[in-house]
Amino acid sequence: MTERIGLFADLHSNLEAFDACMDKAEELGVTRMVFLGDLVGYNADPVALIDRIAALVENKKAIAILGNHDEAVFKDSRNKMNASANAAIEWTKTQLNNSHVEFLKNLPLMVNEEKICYVHASAYNPPDWNYVTESMSAWRCAQSSGKNYTFVGHAHEQALFYQSAVGKLIRFAPHPGDEIPVLPHRQWVGVVGSLGQPRDGNPEACFAVFEPESEVLTFHRTPYDHYTAAEKVRRAGLPEDLATRLITGK
Repeated sequence: MTERIGLFADLHSNLEAFDACMDKAEELGVTRMVFLGDLVGYNADPVALIDRIAALVENKKAIAILGNHDEAVFKDSRNKMNASANAAIEWTKTQLNNSHVEFLKNLPLMVNEEKICYVHASAYNPPDWNYVTESMSAWRCAQSSGKNYTFVGHAHEQALFYQSAVGKLIRFAPHPGDEIPVLPHRQWVGVVGSLGQPRDGNPEACFAVFEPESEVLTFHRTPYDHYTAAEKVRRAGLPEDLATRLITGK
């Protein structure tokens, strides 16, 4: 069976987007999953998300990485987040039991495999939650991981950086559904986008699929019922701008 790794980041307690992406991943023949952090925050279904991901991890079908919003559940990060993010974290804390919090506490900052590094923000000083958004930050990330492939989230928009002949990392805007050859003679940094709160003007959920044997990476967008997800945010009493972001994708 061909290995297909599903890459999901910034899920942010969005159950509708999660279910849609899991259905799409099954349709695409994904054989294992990597959740690149920020399982919680912003949206209204933290318990369901943690329960489902914890079950996948326990059954060896997935690995999960710590994100900054996950860390904020058990470590004071109020001075590092905006008011809406902080309000969502404070609400999330009231929803979780001790086992949920322990699951988040035990998530690794980074996981390395033979040719692949998985991390939420950047392999360059992971606890600092640096963004990978342009060539220099991508170069630092790739140099720090030392792997052929580094997959990250945190930035909420999809991007692919590849190493040029002179070593500089160049940004490429992937088109959803296009198979991209990612040959291992150069380094690659894939920013997989946000499943739970996209910010590029398109509300469809983001994820990617990597096929190590064929050395192909494909970015995906999946429609979901973002109106229901937004209404749940409102019913939970969370800030209105968080509901609006789900509808506008901004």
